[in-house]
Amino acid sequence: MSARIIPWILAASLLGLAISSYSFLHNRGFTSGSFCTINETVNCDVVNKGAYSTVVGIPVALVGVLGYGFLVLASILKVRAPHDRQLTRVLLIASVLGLAFSLYLTSLEAFVLHAWCLLCVSSQIMIILIVILTSYLTYHESYDHRISQS
Repeated sequence: MSARIIPWILAASLLGLAISSYSFLHNRGFTSGSFCTINETVNCDVVNKGAYSTVVGIPVALVGVLGYGFLVLASILKVRAPHDRQLTRVLLIASVLGLAFSLYLTSLEAFVLHAWCLLCVSSQIMIILIVILTSYLTYHESYDHRISQS
């Protein structure tokens, strides 16, 4: 059962990597964010190019690229070693840290910028999905391990 979850974690991580990569290219001016600039409230430029688009000089979108890249790599390793429970822990910890950072960014969008970026919201959905899937995987691996020891 748990082996079927791993490809979904990989797929969500790849999708998150694609979203954050596009967001980074938009931040650097290589792509247009016109499709997600609808009005003052839904505006990728305000969020992705504004005052809060960097953390200690590093573009937030680049943090997303690196984070999702790590999750992709860990997911690929997990596909190759599906019974390695340590990799599951790494995936869970990394995804929870990613979710915490995402919640921080969401609070900035909601309470400081009063603007939403569709790319950012899409990325937030992906990290939430990855946390749910890795939590489910962690639970099932723990349960299967307890059963096999009985």
